[in-house]
Amino acid sequence: MGDSAVLDLEMYSKSDAARLLGVAPQTLGRWLDGYTAADGTRRPPILGANTVPGCSATPKFVTWGEFIEAGHLAAYRQQQRMPLQKLRKYASMWQRSCDVPYPLARRELCTTPGSHLNDNGAAMAESVTAFFDRVDFEGDIAVRYWPDGRDAHIVVDPRRQFGTPIIEGTRMGTEVLHGMYAAGDPAEWLAHAYSLDLVQVEAAIRFEQRLANRKIIAYQAA
Repeated sequence: MGDSAVLDLEMYSKSDAARLLGVAPQTLGRWLDGYTAADGTRRPPILGANTVPGCSATPKFVTWGEFIEAGHLAAYRQQQRMPLQKLRKYASMWQRSCDVPYPLARRELCTTPGSHLNDNGAAMAESVTAFFDRVDFEGDIAVRYWPDGRDAHIVVDPRRQFGTPIIEGTRMGTEVLHGMYAAGDPAEWLAHAYSLDLVQVEAAIRFEQRLANRKIIAYQAA
């Protein structure tokens, strides 16, 4: 599955997607579902406007395309510390200029993300470029994500193990390894028992510990 169908795969709960991306669950919910403002006005979602027709306005699962788009948006906002309305403007720019589903999950955006908004475009592009450096593409479509970088042995692939983080080249989930390690199994034993390199096991443990200990920055949604 190398075409755009992979982007429509329903992969994660919002809480799981937020955990993997390092954003607050309520923030991801606003991006995908919209929200009611203080004045009672209903604000539409920032992402998902160009997904498959007929989808619910508040879907239960996050698609792979939405996951990558949310990672893009999180990287952009992390550097800029911008309010939600400016973030909406950024997403809308790509949605208007790219008449395709999930425009923020496309290889085309690796070239000049953010540069259309203001004079600080080069700085804005830096964080997004860093995010896309951890994404593999087939054609124009994002198909894999390396959450800790390509040298860290951990990959997220929507077509393998239901998109859970795994050790590169295996079916072993990082959460499984970390769970056994937390229960008292030494990393050396786990490496021997599952025919893994010790560096792979240690990478999986560090990855899961980082997710567990990550401090979420709660941005003001205004």
